[in-house]
Amino acid sequence: MKKIILEARNVSFSYDYKYKNEKFARRALNRVSFSLCEGERLAILGHNGSGKSTLVKILGALIDAAEGEYIIDGKNILDWDLQEFRKTVGVVFQDPESQLIAALVEDDVAFSPENQGLDSREIQERVDMALEQVAMSHKRASPVSALSGGEKQRVAIAGALAAKVKILILDEATAMIDPDGRREIEKILRDLHKSGTSIIQVTHQIEPENFSDIDRVIILSNGEIIWESSTQDFFTNAANLGFEIPSDKPEFNTNRKTSNKNFFAIKNLSFKFENENVFALENVNLDIKSGLWLSIIGKTGSGKSTLIQHLNGLYKIQSGEIIHNGKNLPVKGSELQKLRQNVGLVFQNPESQIFAQTVHDEIAFAPMNAGYDSQELEQKIIHALRAVGLPDEFLERNPIMLSGGEKRLVAIASILSVEPECLILDEPLAGLDSVYQKRILNLLSNLRTAGHTIITVTHDLRMAAKYSDEIFDINSRVKS
Repeated sequence: MKKIILEARNVSFSYDYKYKNEKFARRALNRVSFSLCEGERLAILGHNGSGKSTLVKILGALIDAAEGEYIIDGKNILDWDLQEFRKTVGVVFQDPESQLIAALVEDDVAFSPENQGLDSREIQERVDMALEQVAMSHKRASPVSALSGGEKQRVAIAGALAAKVKILILDEATAMIDPDGRREIEKILRDLHKSGTSIIQVTHQIEPENFSDIDRVIILSNGEIIWESSTQDFFTNAANLGFEIPSDKPEFNTNRKTSNKNFFAIKNLSFKFENENVFALENVNLDIKSGLWLSIIGKTGSGKSTLIQHLNGLYKIQSGEIIHNGKNLPVKGSELQKLRQNVGLVFQNPESQIFAQTVHDEIAFAPMNAGYDSQELEQKIIHALRAVGLPDEFLERNPIMLSGGEKRLVAIASILSVEPECLILDEPLAGLDSVYQKRILNLLSNLRTAGHTIITVTHDLRMAAKYSDEIFDINSRVKS
């Protein structure tokens, strides 16, 4: 019988919040118990808000369980020296920016082995190995700030690999990486599993090919483990458990719209980040039609996010031009503010745009700045919240304490609150379960039917094929 290396015993955790001036405690985890054996690979599934990310924070020693015990290698987590713990357990979080520390890629990957007290030669060997494994060697001297979201995820994974830990925990670690990149990471995880590393993987990506190497599946719901068995049993019972297995056959949009009017005309757009030798964008030409749904696809790091952040003036044009409704894109003043109200952008990482203390204030920010009176303001807040499928009770919650998927829904609601003519979403389905994915896709479909222009950056080729009117592959510069 294999040795148990990690064990949670009746672990519970609650978040405090207010609703209608009354204090409540929301139980995120309720007496969760499970174990992980040496060399075992375990998948933890659950719908948004089920407690997965809270559990990962406890397993990564970022927060302490309110009740119960957490045991590593036979020793209670409270008795571990934190530095020694980091040599044993590595965590890659859903939001890579929350764990990237250094200014340069190479220095960030070196952080964990440096803290392990290794000599410089061993550190360099580990950094070289880890960067090569995640295909980021060519970016080793790049500023972390200049990376795409997917590249940051690769760097976070590289940091965990360089630490050579016994237990690797991943929370939606490949959600923003392109399909080829996900296959590369999957190969790394298979090799680690084969070499004896114990792995816990929290994921919404349940394609059978990603689960063939997983030994066991646990399902969380409302903070409790409701099911636990083998991978084969999971796929046999997936539908009854509330999970939808993606079809191998893609569906195509049979109701594609056309338009002769440009919402944006992008001409010879080029952009280079400071201290970078290569262009993030080089001579990009693209017409974005009014009232259509355009999906922008391409490999991780190909410039997709950089492109869309030009469209509401977040990046200044270095070379080329962007025409919006027949005029050059404004760069300052009231015209730029008007553009940003009319062109709403939801970032790849929702935490990049969430800053308020409550969901109510987060959603209220844009319409309040647009000058709506108090009655209209409250109506827009409620309408936007319900549009993304969140209950009114969320209004008094702290958005920072929400799950990754819930944060994404709040970020979308905050943009919808001013009813922009164009909505741009960077990886809108990342971190969302199938229920919320359908809700967001239906919402975007309805907006597109109503005449709004929808632009999505995505690695989900099934979504692009099924919902888009047009698809632009930024790697090949071809629109279809």
